[in-house]
Amino acid sequence: MNVILNTDEALGVLTLVTSQVLDHVELSDETRRKVRDWRRAREQGTAGLDEFTEELNEALGNFIDERTTRMLRKRGKLKVSARTEFGG
Repeated sequence: MNVILNTDEALGVLTLVTSQVLDHVELSDETRRKVRDWRRAREQGTAGLDEFTEELNEALGNFIDERTTRMLRKRGKLKVSARTEFGG
């Protein structure tokens, strides 16, 4: 399965996650400022957002690949590779 987010979708994820952290996690004022600064460096149209989108897509792809059972047909035989479970 291929999942590839564009920059608008990645920005949506970024905005949602950071707003949830800022609203629901007990943080010092300095940490809140750092989270906001980090998010601001990845605003629409910035190189930071492009880089974040690329890294997010790679992480998503790896996450999906690690949990996908692989099947390979070779000379009439079917080989199934074990699926890697999260955290193990």
